Amino acid sequence: MPEGIAHRRRAQVWLGTIVEIAVEAPDAARADAAVAAAFAAIARVHRALSNHDPASELSRVNRRAAMRETAISRDLHAVLACATEVAERSGGAFDPTQGARLAVLGFLPPQSTAQLGASWRHLRLGARSVAFARPLVLDLGGIAKGYAVDCAIAALRAHGATAGMVNAGGDLRAFGDRDDVVCVRCDGARGGMLPLVRVRDGAIATSAYASQRRFVAGRWATPLVEPRSGLPVMSTRTVSVIAPTCMIADALTKVVALRGRGAASVLAAFGASAAILSPARSRWRCTRLPDPGLRAAAV
Repeated sequence: MPEGIAHRRRAQVWLGTIVEIAVEAPDAARADAAVAAAFAAIARVHRALSNHDPASELSRVNRRAAMRETAISRDLHAVLACATEVAERSGGAFDPTQGARLAVLGFLPPQSTAQLGASWRHLRLGARSVAFARPLVLDLGGIAKGYAVDCAIAALRAHGATAGMVNAGGDLRAFGDRDDVVCVRCDGARGGMLPLVRVRDGAIATSAYASQRRFVAGRWATPLVEPRSGLPVMSTRTVSVIAPTCMIADALTKVVALRGRGAASVLAAFGASAAILSPARSRWRCTRLPDPGLRAAAV
């Protein structure tokens, strides 16, 4: 360990997964303070944006926003602003208003006010408020974890960390003068941990929907819903997106999972790139969508 540099690596359970934080700082006090602040930021986002906690801010908004304009926090506003931008640029491939369908499929708690025909176009986002043009259920499970990682990184920087990494179940962001090799877990007989990219000062998010499937009403379903049809998509692909922020990377994994190569222009609009791993006989085939110059390299 270099003289004068303190290293810390800690893990806690948040956001329905194990969150690991690694940090370097000039001394032990700043390293410990940075880690504590980063976990506090993740806990704040977890408590505000959970769809499984009836007392969360997101649950309150889902109950009220169809009846009246509802004040929201900076955290929720930041996530909704990003979510609506990704929804617009992707033609609705990413849609944060599909919570009603996920509730019907059993991936979210039952929603008494659910309407299945709603879309992101029914959101009315103000400067610090939101309203629904019709009853709908916001689900931020496809973007909130990435946002939490970004908040944790900001906390590490603010508390004097010189380098760090936050990994929340496959949503990862790193900063500092270091390269992090990211391995992706692929399920099944042809699975294992595959080295995918080397990231410095960037983020990567990975989604694999086959491992999340469940049997619903006589058929298998995943939480990946095609907004145009409202039907769950059974995908065996593992999608990883590299982007400047983890929130963007997290949201874009859904766009790539649904649109495949057709997502290239959306990726380019956000300065992102992607890798799609598909099972092919005794190995995995990797399809890379054009890399617009991010600081990431294939391993």
